[in-house]
Amino acid sequence: MWRSGSYTSSRFHIDNTIAAIRRFYDACTRLFGGMAVGIVGGIGAAKTALLGAISLSTSTFGAGMIVGARIGVAVLAGGLVSWAMVPYFISIGWLKQGEPFRKITFLIALGMIMGAALVDVSLLLRRAWRQRQRAVKASSADAEDWKKTNLRRLIVWVIFWGIAIVVVGSQVLHTPVGYLLMAVLLVFVFALVNGISMGMVDQNPISSAFVVTVILLAAVGLREPTIGLLAASVLLISTSEASDMQQDRSTGWRLGTNRTIQFRFQVGGIAMGAIMAVFFAQVFMSAYPVLQLDQTTLPADQQPEQWASAMTYKIVGVLRSLTDDKPYQRTAIWVGIAIGLATEVLRKVIKGHAGYRQFVSSNKTGFSVDFVLDAILLPSPYASSFGGFVNLPTAAWFAAGGAAASLLDSLPRKKNASEALPADMSTTSLIGGGLIAGDALAALGLGLAGLLAAVLA
Repeated sequence: MWRSGSYTSSRFHIDNTIAAIRRFYDACTRLFGGMAVGIVGGIGAAKTALLGAISLSTSTFGAGMIVGARIGVAVLAGGLVSWAMVPYFISIGWLKQGEPFRKITFLIALGMIMGAALVDVSLLLRRAWRQRQRAVKASSADAEDWKKTNLRRLIVWVIFWGIAIVVVGSQVLHTPVGYLLMAVLLVFVFALVNGISMGMVDQNPISSAFVVTVILLAAVGLREPTIGLLAASVLLISTSEASDMQQDRSTGWRLGTNRTIQFRFQVGGIAMGAIMAVFFAQVFMSAYPVLQLDQTTLPADQQPEQWASAMTYKIVGVLRSLTDDKPYQRTAIWVGIAIGLATEVLRKVIKGHAGYRQFVSSNKTGFSVDFVLDAILLPSPYASSFGGFVNLPTAAWFAAGGAAASLLDSLPRKKNASEALPADMSTTSLIGGGLIAGDALAALGLGLAGLLAAVLA
């Protein structure tokens, strides 16, 4: 005979299971729908003259959908300011006639990130110090199993691989020990800086960290581009993986994942990625010869729009500076640091004011003023700096995706608390992620098809 309590409990679990299945189905529908559109858009942009002429990039549009209008429009604002400054840069000798603005603005942009990070890292360290002084943290023994971390093992793990990198780099790749040690130590700095940027605007300025590392290595005597590439790649890879693992950990925190098990899977993924990266690099470099062009030497009207290669652009540019020193490049970075520092301080002061917060939350006028401040007048340096890294059409598609996502999110819809998804699993985020995946699959498919046709011919 059923007891009412047992029946109620069973019914509760059944309802929850059905709701979970429905949420999973809805999420898959949006994600795979976005992938389908991304594949069609990717193929269309490569094969259709009209779509190619407007520099359609479904992956860029999808990335904008993930971050929203405040960040997307800020990126476009940064790009427009960079474009408008071209005549002035030419007049002071920082650019030559016909060169793209990003040949100099990428240095200013990475300085902006560093300036903003100086503020945020200082606040972060201050907060951590205060928490330590209060000594109110709960004992790890009382924590749930999935929250526990073996700090000693983690420290041993970091020390072991740090030593291994220096040994292999010096003995196998013949890179001076001093440069390798400097790169390893800088990882601890940029893991904080890039982690903040990744968490705030979903952008990991990893190539900027690379550039700053090379500049610092040059300041202590480095003049060989090959050694600079090897030494700075230590930071490039380590910081990139640290930021990715931070994002994975954030997801695991919401899902209640066991930290130790998740870490092991992440390490396995890194090992597999290191192998597959070589294969995919060969495929794309062979299938798309444009990727083999040195875009740092191309004039603005010859810059490829579909493959902006912002990361490679910055890496090649700074490595060239080792043999062709240009003091104004360091000036550009310092200008960027000053802009980023001043902007972030002003943002913290304005947004931290109680009266301003009340004004923003009180009515639509306040919301609109806050949006204009965030996206145009005083945008986050982490966001606006991206406009200095890429070509203007790329920034425009990014902003279009952000605007479309914010518009869709503002439309009225039926809400069911039991079926609510986290913000990063909203309809627009899932579709945006699908667009990115679909565009990537289209590029990979076209590349493999081209290589196969070449082999058969």
